[in-house]
Amino acid sequence: MLIESLTILDYSEKKGTRFDFSDGTNLIVSNGNKKGKSSLLKSIYYALGFDIRHFPSGWNEKNKVFQLEVKFDDRSTHTILRQENHFKIDSDSTPLTVKEYSRWLQTSLGIDMKLPNTNTKKLNSAYSSAVILPFYVDQDDSWDGNLYRSVSDSLGQYRNIPKSIFEYLFSISDTDVQELENQINKLAELIKEKDITIRHLSNLLNHYIKEISETPKIVEIDKTQFNKEIKYYLDLVDSYSKKISSYRTKLIKKQKELDILHNDYDELHQLLNISKRRHKEIESECQYCHSKLTREQSLTRLDLKNNEFEIVLLQDTIFKKIENLKTEVMTIQSNQNSLELELDLLHKRIKESKRLSTIDEYINAKAKTATASEMKKVLEEEQAIRIELESEKKSVQDRKRELLKEKGSLREQLKTEFEDIKNQIHYSMNLNASDEFSFLQFKKINGSGMDKNTKYLANYLIYISLIEKYSIYKIPFCIDSFIKNEISPDTAEVLFSAIENYFLPLKNQVFFSIVTDNLQYLKNTDQYNIVQIENYRLNEQNYDLLSTQLFK
Repeated sequence: MLIESLTILDYSEKKGTRFDFSDGTNLIVSNGNKKGKSSLLKSIYYALGFDIRHFPSGWNEKNKVFQLEVKFDDRSTHTILRQENHFKIDSDSTPLTVKEYSRWLQTSLGIDMKLPNTNTKKLNSAYSSAVILPFYVDQDDSWDGNLYRSVSDSLGQYRNIPKSIFEYLFSISDTDVQELENQINKLAELIKEKDITIRHLSNLLNHYIKEISETPKIVEIDKTQFNKEIKYYLDLVDSYSKKISSYRTKLIKKQKELDILHNDYDELHQLLNISKRRHKEIESECQYCHSKLTREQSLTRLDLKNNEFEIVLLQDTIFKKIENLKTEVMTIQSNQNSLELELDLLHKRIKESKRLSTIDEYINAKAKTATASEMKKVLEEEQAIRIELESEKKSVQDRKRELLKEKGSLREQLKTEFEDIKNQIHYSMNLNASDEFSFLQFKKINGSGMDKNTKYLANYLIYISLIEKYSIYKIPFCIDSFIKNEISPDTAEVLFSAIENYFLPLKNQVFFSIVTDNLQYLKNTDQYNIVQIENYRLNEQNYDLLSTQLFK
């Protein structure tokens, strides 16, 4: 992504201005501090969707409309207009919510970042602040506390921030592995259900095959002579057989549901026993040492009690379902028995006739053979489906193993390169590498003054270098002023040298703020686009023209 321009309108004071940027390195320069450099940089990333915690005093973003012109890697160009928490894309008059805009931004970047929720732990589509975070170093909130941690209040809804964001950024997140694991579990459940169905069908088929094998050899009858009798009898048997078959099918399904519920009930019973044993262990520990429960033990007991209560409730629910199913099974069996009794009475009536008796034997044998054949066909279809499910499960398991291997290899590669870059940057900035963090350890940096800021800057440069090479998506980088205290010429030379060696030459678009007096520490200012902030103050002359362009 490239940011081509920013337009700002203050509709309360009827003032406006516009900034144009180059595709490369942009130095935001002012003749001294508190001239508006941070206001400009914060406004750029605020317009892009980042929730800025602190704007400079006197800069009220709620009274302003911001519009960015951006270009994505697919060369598509768009305008993004933000007014408080409402966004508009291009000329579309329909405003987007923060959530809707975040989806649009991710789609435009070609990504689908999902992060675990703090409370539910479920994966949710990330908002734009999380997407932008690794690329933005704020003047007020990035130079204290944990690295990348407290830059935006909206990030508190996610777990393991900023680690989970960087893991997605570097393609080493386990979220896609979790999705594969969910697929495997669903397939395993389907296979379990098929096994139950196949077992019941196999038992029923074996019963029919045994009956057919024990049936005496049927004497062929004169079909023409007994055509009417056969048709009449077939109609009757077909009617009864269909009804009985329907009840048998229902019984199979109900029995399968009962088997699953019994299994679930037994598993809950085992979990309840484990929970109770654990609860007793904690009590016995307390009795043994004759001391008050520790806070951790108390919490554990409360959790166990909650678990026992939830398990008992779930057991009761399943027990009621089992009882209801048993009642349904008894009703179905009763109806089936009634039908079979009626069929037996019909058989008794026709046995008085030798001819009909012959037909009866003939039809029964044919019916059993046909039923067995149909059941065998259904059984083979179920077995084929099970084989397909097993094959799909194996394929997903193979993919999961490959993905874990790929991610493990990439993680080790990133760790190695992190250490290499860290050593280079720390050496150039006269820092002791052993005092700093390992890969993806976002801790608080100790120290004070420029010594502390130097360590922060070194760590940001390390991660920016990694992002430049390995990130799956790109947003312009920004480092707002790292100078908050008086700085000696020697220290300034070291810090700005690091900036010029590891930040300003990046292929990605770059924004960096600096006062005019410190330009002397940069050697290649002629290669950068210099935006002199004093030349772009909001003024009344620009308001009418810019407002017409924005709201045309």
